[in-house]
Formats: sequence, structure tokens, C-alpha cells
Amino acid sequence: MRLGWFFYFNSPTHHTVKNGVVDLRNEPMKEDEVIFLNGEWLFFPSKFIINNPNVNETDQQKIQVPGNWKENMETIVGSAKGYGSYKLKILLPDQGETIYGIQLKEFGSYASIYVNGKLINSDNLAEKNPVEKIKKQGPMTAIFSTNSNEIDLIIQISNFDSFNSGGLKGSVYFGFQSAISNGINFSESLQLLVSAIYFLHCFYALSIFFIGKGHYEKELFYFSLLLLLNGFIILIDDNVLLNLPIANALYIKLLIVLLIGLLLLTLKFINELYKIKSIASNILFVVFVPLSFIIITTPALHYAPMKLFLIIYGTFILTLLIVPTISAIVKGNIDGVFILFYLICFISNSVWGTAIKTLVVNIPYYPFDYIISIIVIALLLINRHINVIKLNGEQYEKLVKIDIQKDLFLANTSHELRNPLHGILNIAHSILENEASLTKNGKENLQLLLQIGNRMTYTLNDLLDLNQLDEGRVHLKKRSLYLHSVISGIVDMIHFIKNTTNLNINSDISVSFPPIYADENRLVQILFNLLHNAIKFTDEGSITISATQDSKEATIYIRDTGIGMSEDEIKRIFLRYERSERANHQGVGLGLNIAKQLIELHGGTITVQSALGKGTTISFTLPLATDKKVSIENEIFETNVYSRPNNAKDNDEEQLLDNGLKSKFLGKILIVDDDPINLKIISNILRELYNVTTVNSGEEALNMIDYGHWDIIISDVMMPKMSGYELCKTIRERYSIVELPILLLTARTQPKDVYTGFFAGANDYVSKPTNAVELKARVHSLIAQKHANQERLRLEAAYLQAQIKPHFLYNTLNAISILGEIDPSRMNDLLHEFGNYLHRSFNPNNMDNLIPIEEELELVRSYLYIESERFGDRLKISWDLGLLKGIFVPPLAIQTIVENAVNHGILKKLEGGTVVISVTNQNEYHIVSIRDNGVGMTASLIEEILLRPIKHKYGIGIANTNHRLKQLFGEGIRIESQLNKGTQVSFRIPKHYDYDSE
Repeated sequence: MRLGWFFYFNSPTHHTVKNGVVDLRNEPMKEDEVIFLNGEWLFFPSKFIINNPNVNETDQQKIQVPGNWKENMETIVGSAKGYGSYKLKILLPDQGETIYGIQLKEFGSYASIYVNGKLINSDNLAEKNPVEKIKKQGPMTAIFSTNSNEIDLIIQISNFDSFNSGGLKGSVYFGFQSAISNGINFSESLQLLVSAIYFLHCFYALSIFFIGKGHYEKELFYFSLLLLLNGFIILIDDNVLLNLPIANALYIKLLIVLLIGLLLLTLKFINELYKIKSIASNILFVVFVPLSFIIITTPALHYAPMKLFLIIYGTFILTLLIVPTISAIVKGNIDGVFILFYLICFISNSVWGTAIKTLVVNIPYYPFDYIISIIVIALLLINRHINVIKLNGEQYEKLVKIDIQKDLFLANTSHELRNPLHGILNIAHSILENEASLTKNGKENLQLLLQIGNRMTYTLNDLLDLNQLDEGRVHLKKRSLYLHSVISGIVDMIHFIKNTTNLNINSDISVSFPPIYADENRLVQILFNLLHNAIKFTDEGSITISATQDSKEATIYIRDTGIGMSEDEIKRIFLRYERSERANHQGVGLGLNIAKQLIELHGGTITVQSALGKGTTISFTLPLATDKKVSIENEIFETNVYSRPNNAKDNDEEQLLDNGLKSKFLGKILIVDDDPINLKIISNILRELYNVTTVNSGEEALNMIDYGHWDIIISDVMMPKMSGYELCKTIRERYSIVELPILLLTARTQPKDVYTGFFAGANDYVSKPTNAVELKARVHSLIAQKHANQERLRLEAAYLQAQIKPHFLYNTLNAISILGEIDPSRMNDLLHEFGNYLHRSFNPNNMDNLIPIEEELELVRSYLYIESERFGDRLKISWDLGLLKGIFVPPLAIQTIVENAVNHGILKKLEGGTVVISVTNQNEYHIVSIRDNGVGMTASLIEEILLRPIKHKYGIGIANTNHRLKQLFGEGIRIESQLNKGTQVSFRIPKHYDYDSE
């Protein structure tokens, strides 16, 4: 290619110059033709002949152009240094006024061009004496016009920089202006194009290197420096597009230094490419700095001895470049082939450049060595990039397989660990609750064990959820949900399972906020994970949940006043297994990643805003429930969420269950849910078998419980104002789990949700969605347990009353016998009351839940009459009875209390005492009170009688009465007592109690 370029551009017509004359009259020039004015010029050594009358023909010599004037100058000045004038006469055909151009490529330091005695280029005026001035480097061009057919061309040249060469060392080009200008533009355009290509690739290489913050290999950095230096050399060499404001001698020295630096950068690039650590290369780099200084500062007179050293230095560098390249090729490294081509282009360009500089050849700027070299390096980098991509692909596939295996391992391990972990936690919890001999330190260790175990349970659940998300097994069951209800339940859940004493969790979401369209189970999981994260970053302060809406979606905000996060933490917060070292509690780092994936499954987005020390705000979007979505959801919900059985087997099971349940009265159910659709569906399922009442809030439910008897409460977990958890907790302050069962409806069955429900006091839970068979079976089971407990208490009370103490019978009969002898009338009255007492004691009505208070008081009157006859003045009775109509009490309730007051209060004192029985009205209640002035009781004895009656033979009846009252009216008996001053036992009966339910 280079040879073709050479032959093409050496084809211009050569008109031989003889004796300083060239005749162009016989062969007219073409418009695009450039003529080489090579041949025998006239030369005047050490003479400027313009405006010099002292010049004559004896001063002139003949000289070859192009050529070195050293031989001509040595006879006069002893070296190539000096000045002189070249003269040529050009004979032209008659063409009228015509514009011509002349171009000099290689000449002495400075030159002045004159045409017919007129100076036509003054860029580098020749001087007779050495002058340190800035020279415009590169080819020198002169454009002129003339109408003459003879041109006297005089070129005055001065050279004070080189001892060995000077004069017109290159060809002189002549032609029409267009031909000269086109040649110049062509050469300069090629040079500018190549330099632009180099600078552009340098910019790309540096950008990639710095964008990667230095993580990329150093070869990229050295390659970019190589391109930068090469592009700069291209601009200041050949046609010299960039003129430096320096003297000619310094320019030549600088060019030498830059070319050596280019070789060294190439060496550094190849060493980095092959990962070669060469001591010789390091030595060359160390030598380069002082060598550059020597080259710049050494006068031209002493350059001759340096030439050999520079040649050896450059050859050594080339050897270090070529040897490892060939070695790499031999070893099968394909990169070596590209480097070898690059070196060939580099050496070719250097050899031809030297030939042009030394006037061996004379051709325009040749760009292809540079272009091919950059293409070769580009191909090298592309090949390496392809190899990296291939390697990355292979590694990616391996990592994916490893990741899948890891996830499968974690999922399988999670499954295997759950059962033994739950066993450990259950054993630890049992020991903590039941082992009285535990020390304080032992209890703290067990509590720590439970805390760690629960945290591990959350981790296992997260791993299982992650596995489901990865496998695409998470299917959303969307329906309209009220944010206020869901968040209320979650806040209660967090309060139950976490210690948030120093932390306030507030919800600013209005009850009127429009419903969103989401999967309740997954929404709870999202909010729980986000709140759990906020708690980890907030020791004390507050966490606030708020929401805004637009036409299509809701945006939920969770703001905390915690320690905040850095920018780096924000970028990594949603990555798997990412944990902040500054958080209060360390987890496995999956909660936020799972929350993000679930939000995106809903079609939403999640963002984080935070600053260190200023808290964090996490916001996410969810779609609003449009009318169309709600109507579709209602249809689906009614048929699926609480679905009827949909196959023959399930139909048979439901029919069998219904037939068994309809054969007996199953009692009253109170259903609590803020969603009217849920209320309607559940009540429709249960209404055939039970007396069902529905309310919309926990507050309404508590009011209904105050004024009626219920066999079971069915409550949704997520409700506004008062969640299902809070409702459970409030009910348990009055009723035990056997006195009033509670069944929770929850969309989630994770251990933390179930634990929260049971911890709050629920008996059982039903996960949503469920079906009618499961719901009926669980309701029936809980009501049956309650009825069994009621039956046990009634039988126990009847049994206790039926076991009339033998000494009581004996003493009563003995009293009757004595009265028969001394007072038959009193005997008859005593027999009557004794008969009434026996009749009331064995009355079948004692098996009922409630009887009229008049019947109960008749039994009490008979008992007290008998005891009064026996003990005379030691036992005094006082009655304070108000309106009794419409009041019902549990059978034997008052009798049991009165009997205990007589036997264990009054008769324990020698002087006896008084028993006061009163029934009064107080606001919304009837108050039944039995007061005595007997021996009294201690507070510990009262507690033992009420809570642990089995240890006190005299407290069984009182405890039974207490349980029955609590079961019926929500509260038991109240005992007030002082030692040696007496005791008062009372209980309340609601005036508006629904007796029809009994």
C-alpha cells in the first residue's frame, strides 16, 4: 500500500532544470498538475542577492535541488551552517494574468521567497546571522499572480541549526494555485482526520477507565496515553497543523523526545497487556527522564555523539517490544498477532518517515500506517472484550447455577430447620412458663434464646418467600382493602411482638381514605417488613404512616426519626442479603428485597429518601380499587374467598356437618368486621345454624358484649381504630378463653401473625380465603368447648349443693326433735323450711344457666331460718331488697355466698354476728351484696379462693360461682374484707342483659 502511494504521488511530470532555467513553454501545465522543479539551480552561497548590487556571475554556483548544500557551504564557512540564495528562471507560455503556487517542503531553518523581485511569503524570513526566533514549522507555500511568461524565482535560505545539512533538501512544487492548494488541503485533511481518530479513541479509553474508577486494567490507561501522544505528534509533524511557539532547534529536540516517549508508552502498554514485569523496561523508563533533559539542553554542535546512543536506546526498546510479542504468538496467544501488526505499522511509519526526512523519497502525508495501527489495536481490544464477554457468560452461567443451588439449599434447609426450631422454642417457652426454680439469670438466658429463635424463624420464612418469588409461585389474590384497617392491625401486631416502649408508631391515614386494590396477605407482609426496617433504624422517637392519592394509585409513606442512611446505603438497601452495620438489629437482609418484589408484583414502585441523622422516608405506590375492580372482586370474592364446597366430596362433608349441627341449639355468634361484604358472606354461611349478629368495629363489639351473652366472637384482624388483636386483648381482661371463645379471621398464617393472635387471647384462627366447611367446623368446635365448660360448672354447682353436709342434716333433725318436745309450733315451721330447703336444693331448675332471683332467695331464706333456729342470737339476719322482678341469677349463686358467710364468717366468732343480704339498683346494674361482720379474710386468702380453689375445701363453691358469673355477665364476684371486721361479697347483673339468649 505504501509503495502504491509512493508510485502514485511520484508520477508528476519532471521538467529538468538546467543552468537555473526550466522551460515549460512546449508542454502547457494542466489545471490539476503539480510540477517538481528538480534539477540544476543557481546557488549563491553566503549571499542574499535581492537588492544586492555587489552580486555578480562569479558568485554563483550550480546546485542540485533537492539536495544538501553542505558541500557548497563548506568551502566558504566550513559547515552546513550559513545562508544563501537559490535562483531559477521559469519560462511559461503566454497565458495572460494567471495565479500560480509554489511549495517548499524541506528547507533550512528560515526562507524568503521572491518572484520577479517581489517578496511573496514572509512567514519565515531568512537572516544573515543566527537569531533565536519562532519558526512556523511545516511546508512553506507562496501564491502569486503574473501575466509574464518569465518568472524569476529567488529563494533565500538561512540555516543556523544544523551543521550537517541545509538548503532546499526537498522538492520544490510548482503549479496553478488550484493544484497546489488541493495538494495542501488533501494532505492536511488526512493528517487532521488521523489525529481526530486518535483523540476520539483516547477520549473513549480514558472515559471507560475513569468511569470504572480505576477498576479496569491499566493497559487501557496506557493505551489512552499512547493515543494522546501519537495524535499530538501527528499534529506537530509533517504538514504541522499545530505550530508550537518555540524556536526551530527546540522544536526538533522536542520531536525527538516525544518519539522516544511514544516507544516507551508502547512498551508499557504491551507489558501490561501480557502482564510482563520487566526490570529492563523499568530501567528504560528511569533513563528516559534524564535523557530527555540532556536532549533538550544539548547544543546542536554535540548531537553527533548522541546519535549512536539514541539508535541503541531505540533498538533496545523495539527488541523488548518484538520479543514478547513473538513469544506470545508462539504460545498461541492471538493477542500477539494484533500487537505484531501494530509494531509492523509503527516500524513502517518510522522507516518511511526517516526516508522522507532524509530526502530518500518525496511523497505526501501517508495516513494508512496510523489508521491500520489503530484498527489493529481496536480489533485487539474487541477480541479481548469478546473473550471477556464469553468468560463473563460462562461465569454468569456458573453463578446462576450456584445461586439456584444456593436458593434451593436455603429453601430445603429452611424447611428442615423449621420443625426442630419450633420444638426448641416450644421447650424453652414451656420451661420459662412452668419451671418455678429458674434463677433470674436463667430466665434471662431463656428469654434471649426465644428472641434469637424467633428472629431465626423470621429469617427462615423470608428465605421460603424468596424461593417462591424466584420460582414465580407467588400469586396475588387482589381485592379492595382499606389501608386504615390493615395498618391498625399491623401496628398492634408490632406492639405485641416487639418492645417499642420508647417508640411511637402513628398512623395518619384517614378512615375515609379510598380502598386500594391489593392482596391483603402480601400487603401485610410489605408493611410489616418496612415497619420492621424502620424500627431497626430508630431507637427512640416516632414512626409515622401516611398516604396520599391521585386518580389511579395511592402512595404510602413510612417516615421514621431514626439514624438515617447514607447515599451508599440507599443504593444498596433493596439488594438481597444487604445489611446495614449501623442498624439496631441485624437480620439476614431479605425483608426489603421481598417487599420491593411484592410491590412491583402489584404494579407499584418503591423509593427511599434519607439523610444521616435526619431519619428515613420510604414510599411506595399501589393501585386504587376502581369501581370496575370492586365489582369484579365482589363476584370473585363471594364465590372463592369464603367459597362453598365445589366438588361432590366437599358437598357431602358439608351436608353431613350441617345435619349433625342442626340437631341441637348451637347458640349466639357475634361477627366483627369493617368490611360489609365479609360480614354478609360469613353471616350467610352461619345463619342457618346459629343466631348471628354483625357489627362493624371493635367498639361496637364491646358494647354488644356488655349487654348480652355470646357463645363465640368471630373477628377480622385488620380493622380501623381497634384491630382484632386489640379487641382480643380487651375481651380477655374480662373473659377467659373458655368463658368466651374468639376466632380470628386473618389473611396471613405466618408464625409471627399466629403468635400475635394467640398472645392477644384468640382461641383459634381461620386463614383467608377459606371455605364454609372449615369455618363451620372451627366455630362448632369452639362453641362446643364453651358449652362443655358451662355444663361442667352447672353440674359442679348442682353436685356441691346436692352434697348436703351430714352434720347439717343431723343438727337440723336434732333441732326438730327438741322443738317437738318443747315447742311444736316452732317445730312445724322448721319442718316446713327444711322441706322447702331440700326441695330447692334438688330442684331440676338448678341445671339451668339462670333462674329468677325470687327462687334463689327462697332457698336462702329457708337455709337462714334453719341456721337461726339452731344458733339463736349468735346469727342475726338483715334483708335490704329492692324491686326483684325481672332479675335472674345463676342457680345457687347467692346461697353459696350466704352459706360461706355464715359458716366461715359469723360462726367462727363466739358472739356470732349479722349477715346482711341486699339487692339494689345502681345505674345500669342490679347489685347483689352479702355482707357479714365475721372474722374476715386476708388478701392472699381471697386470691387463693378465687384463682386456686382446689387447695381450699371451703372455696370450691365460691370459685364455681365466680366462674359462672364471669361466663354469663362478663365479670365475677367482688370480695372486700378486713380481718376481724367482716367481709362483703357482691356481684353485678346488667339491667339490659339479653336473657333470651340463655
